[in-house]
Amino acid sequence: MEQSEKQRDFRCLSAAVLKWTAILTMLIDHVGAAVLAGLAKKRHGWGVGVFSRDFYYATRVIGRIAFPIFCFLLIEGLFHTRSRWKYLFRLGLFAVISEIPFDLAFHGKWWDYAGGQNVFFTLLIGLAACATWEWLTNGNDPNCHPQFGLAAMLFAIGAVVTAEWLDTDYGGLGVLLILVMYLLRERPFARDLLSFGVLYLMFRISGSHWIEVFGALSFPLFHLYNGQRGRQNKYFFYIFYPAHLLLLAGILALMIRFRAGL
Repeated sequence: MEQSEKQRDFRCLSAAVLKWTAILTMLIDHVGAAVLAGLAKKRHGWGVGVFSRDFYYATRVIGRIAFPIFCFLLIEGLFHTRSRWKYLFRLGLFAVISEIPFDLAFHGKWWDYAGGQNVFFTLLIGLAACATWEWLTNGNDPNCHPQFGLAAMLFAIGAVVTAEWLDTDYGGLGVLLILVMYLLRERPFARDLLSFGVLYLMFRISGSHWIEVFGALSFPLFHLYNGQRGRQNKYFFYIFYPAHLLLLAGILALMIRFRAGL
């Protein structure tokens, strides 16, 4: 009992702290992916200092921390939300709202379906897969009829394929990461090991960059999670995501206009 209490003492991070960590690292990542990369493309090359390739990669490495945290919080939200339907609706609504800001920030166009879809679509599909698995298997009941387990597995595979087909941010492997975190929620070390395997697959199979493996830097934070919500506004991230993309798109446009001085 005493040892268990000592272990709990190390769990000092609330969901709010984790969410802010994800938001800030995501913002750093998008400064690199949208602004710095956009400038380099327009200038046909990298600059020096904060406009250098090395600084760009530094922002992207830091940014890898964000997505696994959002996946982790998505699963926690699944078990704590009062209405899963409303949770799915919010994700779907802001997936649609965020698509134009996403395309403007990363592709410089109002609409660019071929350029991929924003991360809200990945989170939406992943949450739908986990919620359906929970429903079909009656909360992963070991006595669940095998036919329901098979149906849950087929739906999960369909979700992975759908995300890959839609080319959502992080694609099918992003949904697979969410499923791994859901299925191994009560086995944290196995969750971390298999999650790292998914990140490695993003690098080796999906054609993503080697920096994806740095998403594992987020794993120690999960072990510090204390299960508390903390002080936070439920809608802040939903609004922040499209708003910060519009802001970065505007900053990029201004910097391109005055790029001669950079």
